[in-house]
Amino acid sequence: MNKYLKIGSLFCLSLLAYSCAVEREESAEDIERRILAAYIKVVHKDTITPKASGLYIITKEEGAGLPVENLNGVFVTYSTMDLKGNYLSTTDEEIAKKTGGYSTANYYGPYLLETGYNSAIKGLEEAMLTLSEGSSVRLIIPSWLSDYNYAGSNKIHATTTIYDLKIHTVVKDMKVFQTDTLESYSNKYYGGIDSTDLNYYFKITKATSGDSVKINESIKYNYVGKLLDGFVFDTNIEDTARKYKIYDASRTYGPMDLTTHEETETGDGKVIRGVAKTILNMKYGEKAITFFSSDYGYGSTEKSFGRYQPMFFEIEVLKK
Repeated sequence: MNKYLKIGSLFCLSLLAYSCAVEREESAEDIERRILAAYIKVVHKDTITPKASGLYIITKEEGAGLPVENLNGVFVTYSTMDLKGNYLSTTDEEIAKKTGGYSTANYYGPYLLETGYNSAIKGLEEAMLTLSEGSSVRLIIPSWLSDYNYAGSNKIHATTTIYDLKIHTVVKDMKVFQTDTLESYSNKYYGGIDSTDLNYYFKITKATSGDSVKINESIKYNYVGKLLDGFVFDTNIEDTARKYKIYDASRTYGPMDLTTHEETETGDGKVIRGVAKTILNMKYGEKAITFFSSDYGYGSTEKSFGRYQPMFFEIEVLKK
């Protein structure tokens, strides 16, 4: 990082001189290519060369785990910078704190990308397919490699971006991976309770002799939603929101109203499958915990904590 700051002035002066010497009408991409060439010349002394696509690999540390292949899930951590070394985004909590971008409401941890599904920009996917679990790499990705749909797509980054990327886990089969993850979680934290349905776990933590909840009943309930690593992403309980520092002053906290429904229904006032299923397994006044695969949650839908995330909920159905 210090390297970029130290040579910033030299790079800018060199770029200015180079720009003044070429006075002609250019496209935005031509300008970017010229700026990038000047950057490589000044910062890296022309010691690195681009791939055919224009991707630059600055440094690379090989990993010893599974190789990344097409149609794999890949859990990564990354940070992005501009050519002056200013951080643009990061999944690293410590970097976020140092750069002033940290928020307790943000999820910092491995983020899922997939190869072959246009969930990673073109330059990242090209790089990932040369890596394996444990690999770390620093890349320079020009804007023309930052689209998702590749040919004819709008660019995601307007300018060249530096990526620091680390490969944590390569997933060959997402369903198998989630099954193994949930079973391990059950063994570690809940004494190995069995799933009641494939990839769905449920346990009453406070039993009552009240009536069972049935479909199409109006109930009030409280909940806390977490990821399996303990990150609390949502709750309707104000004290809990404050405890985990995700309190939102614009939100009204308090018991939630719900007309109970089949677990297969979602949206338009309905809860995700795992929560709906759990509530229908409860009695009024009971508390329960449940954890389940993304099939019972948000599936492939992109959330602030990523996609295909198994989740954990604490749920309380209030007395009638």
